[in-house]
Amino acid sequence: MLDDNSPPPKKSNAELEMPAELELDVFIKFIEETDHVYSTAQIGLCFAVIARIYRRVLKQHYFGDIKVDGNMIVDGNHRYIAYKLANIEFDTVPWTRSFCDEAKKFNGIKMDAKNDWDKEHPVNKVYCDDDFLAKGKYLRVKK
Repeated sequence: MLDDNSPPPKKSNAELEMPAELELDVFIKFIEETDHVYSTAQIGLCFAVIARIYRRVLKQHYFGDIKVDGNMIVDGNHRYIAYKLANIEFDTVPWTRSFCDEAKKFNGIKMDAKNDWDKEHPVNKVYCDDDFLAKGKYLRVKK
């Protein structure tokens, strides 16, 4: 039995209530104030892409592990930020970066909040709506 002065038990990541939609100010604060374990070779990230991934992972979708070379993300920068913001556990896969990739901190790269990079991309524009999720390919199965 707990006494009246005991703190409530901590909630697991799965039990935390996360806002259904990512807000720009929360995203910016997270990027600027978080000491990220990984670095990136990218020069920028797209808020619209991260917000979409964030919303979808909260609905139990999973878009793959993060490919890393040491502590640098080689593939999955947008997913990494969305997973971290949503408190989603993810795995990493060893990968090889290009010899010309320079490590950058996430708080030192550009954040594009005005444009939706997927809308203008002929291949990626399919990800702008949720129709591609209907096949269930991206539903997360508990291990």
